[in-house]
Amino acid sequence: MADDFKAVMSDLTAMARTFHDQARSYRELKPDVTPPLADGGDAGLDAAIGEVGHLIAALHCGFADRLDDHGNLVAKSRDSFQRHDVDVHGLFEDLMVGDG
Repeated sequence: MADDFKAVMSDLTAMARTFHDQARSYRELKPDVTPPLADGGDAGLDAAIGEVGHLIAALHCGFADRLDDHGNLVAKSRDSFQRHDVDVHGLFEDLMVGDG
């Protein structure tokens, strides 16, 4: 059973790391999805294109933040799972003291 537990813990650690790595990689793509705006020749058009560009950049950052949030949640779950396992092992050790 302990080997299975170690596999789960390492899987959760790897998953959290992957979420964080992918969030960082996704953030690094921001210059590619937010190129400089071209002059459309009309101030209203330029303003509209600029607002759409800001929206795309905000959505891009928001998605990277969500990836980081998922990584944090997986890490928190892993830590909680580990604390729970330590508590359960301690309980069994306390119960078995007189049986040794």
